Amino acid sequence: MKASLNNSISKLTTLNLALFVLLMSSPTHADETIVQSPQPQFATATPSNHDAASPLTSRVPHTVFPTDQGMPLAREDVDLTRTAVVPGRAFVPSTTPRETHPTYTPITPRYQPAPQYQQPAPKYQQPTIPQYNQPAPQSPQTPAGGEFLGNNKPTDPQVKISSRNTDPKMLGFLRTTSMQELTSLYHEASRMIDAKHVNPPAYETRMKSSLNNLILALDNPDFQRANNLSSQSTAIRQVQAELAQTINSQPARNATEAVGLMQWSAELVNRQLGVRREAVALEFMNGTIDALDKYSSFMPESTAFAPGAELENRKTASLEENIVGIGVELETHPMGAILVGVVENSPASGLGLKKGDLIVAVNGQSVRGLGLNTVAGKLGGSLGTQITLDIERDGQRYRGQLSRQRIYVSSVTGTEMLDNIKKVGYVRLKQFSESSRKDLEAAMWSLHNQGMKSLVLDLRGNPGGLLDQAIEVSDLFLPCGTIVSTKGRNYTDNTSETATREKTWSIPLVVLVDDGSASASEIFAAAIQENERGVVVGRHSYGKGTVQTHFPLQTVSGLLKLTTAKFYSPAGREMAGSGVTPDLLVRATETNSNRADYDADIEAAISVVDQGIPSRLAQQAANCNQPKYQTPGQANNSFNNFTQQLQMNMSGR
Repeated sequence: MKASLNNSISKLTTLNLALFVLLMSSPTHADETIVQSPQPQFATATPSNHDAASPLTSRVPHTVFPTDQGMPLAREDVDLTRTAVVPGRAFVPSTTPRETHPTYTPITPRYQPAPQYQQPAPKYQQPTIPQYNQPAPQSPQTPAGGEFLGNNKPTDPQVKISSRNTDPKMLGFLRTTSMQELTSLYHEASRMIDAKHVNPPAYETRMKSSLNNLILALDNPDFQRANNLSSQSTAIRQVQAELAQTINSQPARNATEAVGLMQWSAELVNRQLGVRREAVALEFMNGTIDALDKYSSFMPESTAFAPGAELENRKTASLEENIVGIGVELETHPMGAILVGVVENSPASGLGLKKGDLIVAVNGQSVRGLGLNTVAGKLGGSLGTQITLDIERDGQRYRGQLSRQRIYVSSVTGTEMLDNIKKVGYVRLKQFSESSRKDLEAAMWSLHNQGMKSLVLDLRGNPGGLLDQAIEVSDLFLPCGTIVSTKGRNYTDNTSETATREKTWSIPLVVLVDDGSASASEIFAAAIQENERGVVVGRHSYGKGTVQTHFPLQTVSGLLKLTTAKFYSPAGREMAGSGVTPDLLVRATETNSNRADYDADIEAAISVVDQGIPSRLAQQAANCNQPKYQTPGQANNSFNNFTQQLQMNMSGR
């Protein structure tokens, strides 16, 4: 099962993303990410009780770019509608003599064996769609909604259609909306796209996307189930043919003509197939937004949820810390959903659930064959409500009951000392959420009080998150220099963020990345690397380089998320498609080992620390003498010679 979990990370799509089964306590909190107030130019990082052995270093004052003053930060840099936490490979404590680790007491599950009942057959089988299926790419990894940014491969549109038509929030919105409301929404969204999107396509392009989306949706089994549409209906082919003919015969040149085409399509499909006009119009509009880019989307608010479908699992679950739920992360599985993470101090951890457990039934009902959104919807609910889970573990079935509670989900985990002799600390940052900077610094102070002399910061599998948190976390380590810049169509989208913190951590630093490290992770890694503040170890990062902004809608209760800018590294590199190349490459084959406690990335990081390179870089960076924005190929020769030798040593293992 462990091998299958590791393998699944490289095959993520929208329907097998890791999803937090969590409900946010405030449905309107997403508005806080729309326009955030600028952080103070000079923040104080020093706790009141730090002593002379403080790891902080003062910085030389520097000039802040004018565009930093009074400008709101870009809101986020990851596709929140399709992404929660994608777990990375956490460090497993070694049993070798050089390391001392605390002992762990295994948790005994508080389950009772579940009744041995016959597994009911699924109500339906997921039919294949051979005419639209695309082979799953082997690389790069897809941490953000099945999008292939690294090599610009297109997303399978069927994945997005299925995701929308199994999303409780989208379905809840559809149940309460009207054609008049959707018509007004389309006009409002079109105005925003024309004014705010970084590169809005022509209306003709948008309309082709909308009509093609409808053609695909009529063959999509999830759309068919959501709209009680028979997959064997011969009328579907006739409607698809008429829609296809319209693509070239009646191009739309403005929003008014586009709305007319949307209404005509809704009438056609309703008259011939009996599908609600609103369902057709909503899919038409989503097809228009799909034409913009891989990350723009319409996000109805939770007020559109029907009772019992209040799960906030696909918008900001991974970036909110104060939430309501049971506290698990899921990936899809033919038998139901498999746990890939359990939140500490959550109802799930209290029950004894752990990674690898397979949820096969919820409240006595089998979840075999159900989509991940559907399973997550069954697990979500209101504060204090009870839920019964049947799980399979090691071939045995168990049943347990738990209640949904308020949970604090920290983005920081795995804080420990890798080597108690060399005092190498380790922290894993799962994503960049609201309190990442605060939680990370608290973890670092804990390690500092244990005598930490260097730090390994693990960003493997970190899909990104809030842009302002990427900047704040970078500011913890950079005494000066550029962190990131953004460029868009509008003045407010053109920013240059520089290090402004009065005191920063001078601890020698190694950053771990892999092909699941995206967005905010890449901003941080590039800032550390190109300012020569630390060493980046691992594999080439994902390569997502765009910023999304949330715009509140007035027509309906919801948000329109649009790509408004691209971001650039301190050296001026466009990050989209390029990502971050590690200073020390650890090949994926080297991360596989028969030893359960072996982690090639960790071993490489400790080797780098042993050579003293992070220490020298930290000392040089503290001087703030004309920062040099270096890419890996421009690094000094001594560093190159060391990494080449270490690369040879690792390859020869």
